[in-house]
Amino acid sequence: MDAAALIKLAAVLSICLIVVSIGLRARPADALVLLRAPAFATRAMLAMFVAVPLFVMAVVFVLPLDPAVCAALIALSVSPMPPILPNKQAKVGGDGDYIIGLQVLATVVSIAVAPLYVALAGEVFGKNTVFSAGPMLKVLLITVGVPLALGMVVNRFAPGLAAKLAGPVGKLGMAALAIAAVLILVGSWPFVVAAIGNGTLVAVALITGWALAAGHWLGGPDEGNRGALAVACAARH
Repeated sequence: MDAAALIKLAAVLSICLIVVSIGLRARPADALVLLRAPAFATRAMLAMFVAVPLFVMAVVFVLPLDPAVCAALIALSVSPMPPILPNKQAKVGGDGDYIIGLQVLATVVSIAVAPLYVALAGEVFGKNTVFSAGPMLKVLLITVGVPLALGMVVNRFAPGLAAKLAGPVGKLGMAALAIAAVLILVGSWPFVVAAIGNGTLVAVALITGWALAAGHWLGGPDEGNRGALAVACAARH
């Protein structure tokens, strides 16, 4: 196994540990909380998978961006929430059950809408596109679905053990992810520098600002959950 494969494995394992730690703090019922509040669920998904992706497509259509940058920005706009995001959402006052429910629902919706947006982007930009949901589903199950379920099961049947493990497991995952991220950034730095010009930073700033506003606007009456949705919309970029 070469160095690149080892770094990739370390990144995946670190994300799995972070998600397990989230599950250790969550109840199984938390994953379905948004399904019991369809109005909030609809508003959240409109923010994440309608308001943001359509704005991203408008931005990449107008600005003279590299095609690879355009593809990356569009792909990010229809991706699930980053697994490390719930900790940030909690810091802005989001309820734990809302955060977990948003994570689960956004993952499912992402699998459904990503092929549609890929096809739409292909039509808009005149490119032939191919998308297979299978590999994406496999990645999401490995990095989100199974670790989250594992943590919830432990919390359900051994809450005392879950309380003891949640903190150390989360810290270990974050430390491993930080190391992997630094190694990845070092290896890809020339490509990062090459992508900075030609409006890339302007595009990212515009998208992030719009995403924060859309999430806050559609997040409902609770200030903490509005902040959590705003962070969820923006953090992908």
